[in-house]
Amino acid sequence: MSNNTIDFKADYLNTYCDAIDPKDFYRSIFPLGELQRKGIYTQGKYNAIAIELLSETKQKRNIKRYTITDDLDMLDVLLQRQSFILLSPISYIGKSRRSANARLIYAIAIDLDGMTKKQYIVDLFYQMDGNGPSNHLPKPTYIVNSGNGLHIYYVLLKPIPCFERNIVQINNLKNELTHKLWNEFVTSLYDNIQYQSIFQGFRLVGGITKKGTRTQAYMVGDKVSIEYLNEFVEEENRVTQENRVTQFNSKSSKRSKRSLSLSEAKEKYPEWYEKRIVKGEKKAYWTVKRDLYDWWHKKVKSEICEGHRYYGVMCLAIYAKKCGLSREELENDAFSLIDHLDSLTSTEDNHFTRADVLSALKAFNDDYITFPIETISELTGIHIQKNRRNYRKQINHLKRIIYMQEFDRLNGELRNENGRPRKEKMVKDYLEEHPMATVTEAAKALSVSRVTIYKYKK
Repeated sequence: MSNNTIDFKADYLNTYCDAIDPKDFYRSIFPLGELQRKGIYTQGKYNAIAIELLSETKQKRNIKRYTITDDLDMLDVLLQRQSFILLSPISYIGKSRRSANARLIYAIAIDLDGMTKKQYIVDLFYQMDGNGPSNHLPKPTYIVNSGNGLHIYYVLLKPIPCFERNIVQINNLKNELTHKLWNEFVTSLYDNIQYQSIFQGFRLVGGITKKGTRTQAYMVGDKVSIEYLNEFVEEENRVTQENRVTQFNSKSSKRSKRSLSLSEAKEKYPEWYEKRIVKGEKKAYWTVKRDLYDWWHKKVKSEICEGHRYYGVMCLAIYAKKCGLSREELENDAFSLIDHLDSLTSTEDNHFTRADVLSALKAFNDDYITFPIETISELTGIHIQKNRRNYRKQINHLKRIIYMQEFDRLNGELRNENGRPRKEKMVKDYLEEHPMATVTEAAKALSVSRVTIYKYKK
């Protein structure tokens, strides 16, 4: 985008909205008494965490974390920095910004890009005033001029606990709101929507942008309730259980229809509560063969487009973790992509840099390992074909796979001289066709043991 893009956004916002000081902005998000007091531990109180991406010449420490306590004094230090700083409207336990450490969500923030003409911001406000398309937009609390685009903040009247069920619902709600915001009357990129996780960090208000300017926040409306935001999304994407956690049947490990409050879960499942809530440990997960990682690496090099570069690298980090690869190998592959990804840049103020890669690689140490396929596809703009059963029951579909493999192997002769399918070829063929399948899924699909899958998958 050109400088004119930034100028008309700033002109419009300065004309029709009140600019707000960065510390007042963050005090609105984190009201006095919400965060932990400096040096004083209080149960149920947590911290905000800022991430500074340091210059590329400082190879030994490219990222630095800062704890934001209740006094917000650290903001005075960060606002003097000339480097790129991220801060999400979420509180965390401890000093790591891993999603497993997230505790309370204070605002839902959405990035809006592609505002290449003044009419776009005019139409944005028109829709937020209840006009335009039948499904008009909710009015945000703040809009931040971030340089290239806008950050739309819906500050919540009541923070939402980061229970697993809540995170799924909030991400669904945020995705639909993002879809509504990125419409053809508001952005030139309406056919290339960029979805983001609820844990996405945003440029520090008052911090530096890629153009060397400072981000500026503007007051637009009041704080909002989840009920208000629910009015603008389909029923299946509404947040309905913000203070509940899901109960699991201890015998079957299947999700029960009944829900428990956090206090009930603590009493009924003390070990789970200590492990997941108090200590913030991640869910266990199976590692899979590296073919999945290699397959995605090729996808990023061949199919990713400009608006999805960050998430292509982020998902590369997720798959590296899932496949048990080392951080060193991941970094080598990710940094080797920079030249290619930067070559996709269409405007001079939107280059893809080493700092973007470093930010995306945080997912390697985070709890994104169980991201669903649909979310990854939305974030990256890359279609991922799920395993197909052609509407057959699984058992019948699997029998058909085995039957057809034997048929093909024997060139049409319906016989098996060994009395059973050749397991090695069967396993390898299946894993080649289904690179995202776990060991358990493969074992079930082929009606063999997990040991057999492990035996041949290497």
